[in-house]
Amino acid sequence: MRAAWAGLFLAGCVAAEPPAPAGLPGLSLVPAADGLTVDGSGGRQIAFGRARTGVLESIARIEGQRPEPVACGGGRSAWVTQSGLLLVFDPGGTDDARFAGWQGGGTRAGRTCA
Repeated sequence: MRAAWAGLFLAGCVAAEPPAPAGLPGLSLVPAADGLTVDGSGGRQIAFGRARTGVLESIARIEGQRPEPVACGGGRSAWVTQSGLLLVFDPGGTDDARFAGWQGGGTRAGRTCA
């Protein structure tokens, strides 16, 4: 009987793998000159000028994880995606900040943090 309880106890101690991100299969972000193209979506795009809230929510659905805020200069804010893309937003005053640029993989478009 003790052996059965010990076996049940030890079975609960086995390390589990972390769950895979719950992104949208078949979709990925592709940097473009005027924002981000959502590859696999039939031509949808996350264009420069879009409100930060909507950009971050869209990327969270696509990648399965919300981008993380990082330091940025020039009065702008920046967020990094799960895939390592840096997103730059211009301040929005009383409105939400606006998507203004990206950089990653040695390339960039729009505004930067400098």
